[in-house]
Amino acid sequence: MKTLKYFKQTFLIGLTLSMVTISSACSNIDEGYNSIPSNFYPVEVKESTGVKLVGMGVELDPHFFSQNLTRPQDGSKAEDWNIVKERVKKMGIQNFRVMVQPHWWEPLNDNDDPNVADMSKFTFDSQEMQSLYKVLELAQENDGEVTLVLWGCPVNMDLIAGTPTGKHFLCDSRPNAPWVCGTDKYEEFAENFSVLVKYLIETKGFTCVKAITPFNEPDSHTANYGRTMWQGEPDSHPDQYAPMAKALDAKFKAMGVRDKVRFNLSDNTDGSPNYLKSCAESLQTEADLFNTHTYIFGYTTPNADIVNWEKNNVAMSNGKKHFIGEFGSNQTSGSSRQLDIDKYERGVLLTRIAINLLNGSAAGVSYWSLIDQYYSRNGSYSEMQQLGLWKYVKKAYEPDPEIYNAITEDYEVRPHYYAYGMLTRFIKKNAEVFPLDLNEDLVAGTAILNENNKWVYIFANGSEHNKPVEIINSKSQASGEYAAYKYIEGSLPAGDDLIQSSETINIKDRASLSIPRSSVLILVQK
Repeated sequence: MKTLKYFKQTFLIGLTLSMVTISSACSNIDEGYNSIPSNFYPVEVKESTGVKLVGMGVELDPHFFSQNLTRPQDGSKAEDWNIVKERVKKMGIQNFRVMVQPHWWEPLNDNDDPNVADMSKFTFDSQEMQSLYKVLELAQENDGEVTLVLWGCPVNMDLIAGTPTGKHFLCDSRPNAPWVCGTDKYEEFAENFSVLVKYLIETKGFTCVKAITPFNEPDSHTANYGRTMWQGEPDSHPDQYAPMAKALDAKFKAMGVRDKVRFNLSDNTDGSPNYLKSCAESLQTEADLFNTHTYIFGYTTPNADIVNWEKNNVAMSNGKKHFIGEFGSNQTSGSSRQLDIDKYERGVLLTRIAINLLNGSAAGVSYWSLIDQYYSRNGSYSEMQQLGLWKYVKKAYEPDPEIYNAITEDYEVRPHYYAYGMLTRFIKKNAEVFPLDLNEDLVAGTAILNENNKWVYIFANGSEHNKPVEIINSKSQASGEYAAYKYIEGSLPAGDDLIQSSETINIKDRASLSIPRSSVLILVQK
């Protein structure tokens, strides 16, 4: 006879007595038993995607010291950085995507010869660079890997030192460019980026720098490399991007740093899939992996749409790994807001999107972004990036009384901090992904085998009904004790404490589970 123990707060983990036992030390299990329904859907752990993960990451752009702290009206303090450091350590983040801009270390051209760098002309001690070092130190302390993304060439340099100003020398000649643009000076650009990477790794000792990406979203209106979907063109080709990347590859080799970093290329938006295709065709020799950003998936998007979208990206990458360089929900409002940012349900959605991307053979995902912050110390309130796992100081939100009055403390975490924190804690680099088919549009699952040969089951139920499933895993070493972690409304931790396990499950080959509506369940093998 199958029986079911009902957990408090309607969280149900059903069990077949002959196959699964619950530790008697668990104090929050109700005493009552009921018959398990006969409609538990069988879900078998089959084959992996064959992709070793790069990791689960976040965007952490280096503006805390250079921009936030230089806004005296907000009242942030240098010691507030300890909050960031403590939370990153708690979350176990292993992958960081970090912006850099060329004027931070080379505001004026060092000389007219891109093959001979005059190191005395580079400003590696600028305040912007000091702010970057803080992020790299944080990553290195946590055994993290950093992808440096040279965002674009500024059309109006705004350095803390005050000079120089105006358009950066690497900018191309297009009129009416936005705040950053592309370059047509490929050799000088290659010198600029390679000098930075060599300095960071060899002089500063930042071995955490493991990858580089030249230009953020080059298919978009920002850098505008080639014809783009943003401009309504029927197709998108990296007719400028590819030769730039080839020049970069050659320069990194000449500088002796090419074997120290991966080239993570394309970095296209979800609106230009053909840009990825063209990059993969043109840069097979130069690329180590490709990546794409996405903000098109929402609460009613079926799992299959997300999985198939990523499978198409992987197919276009021609045998190279494909990574999700940025992701969030589709509830966008401009570039700095998402309308669901403070909602509990966002944590379920982000987890479901991540599960499906991994099931579609992505090599990992990176969430935009870790923290709320200003990218310009002179920016207006509307320019503050408010897409973080936690907020900035309360005072900074005064222009919006509704948000301001709801904040209880500085650096207050948002609900999805707890959900995404489980992914960064329990999915590690070099893990394998075993997709699970739950036969539902809005309930997703996956099995992760970490490098230590420990299994992790992850489920996200974005539907309005409980989902009973029976997980069957005949793989080696799958039996054993599992800690259960639950993201469920009304039961989140206080402050920035992460979700802790409240149950231990002993699984022998299979487990019957009833996954509650609007929740995340993670089982972690001990």
